[in-house]
Amino acid sequence: MSKTCEKCGKEMPNGSLAYELKIEVYADFDGVLPEVETADEVETRLRELVAATEETDAEELMRDVHHEERHLLCPGCRDRYLANPLNLPLPEARP
Repeated sequence: MSKTCEKCGKEMPNGSLAYELKIEVYADFDGVLPEVETADEVETRLRELVAATEETDAEELMRDVHHEERHLLCPGCRDRYLANPLNLPLPEARP
């Protein structure tokens, strides 16, 4: 039996070095709530929100709040991931 890197597909024998990557993304709350509106505006917004959630799949709603995934990486892919985890544009190479 062996393990496979989910990024590059490299086979890694059992007992070899591998890394489990856990990604967890969840909604941030900065402590700021919207300005208080009139009672009628609040009620209208709540009704609209309830109607929208009733038409949306529960898993999709949950994914808007929390998402978690795990991946198995070989050492090389782990190093590349850690070098640029947000996949930002890299500076242009200088000659």
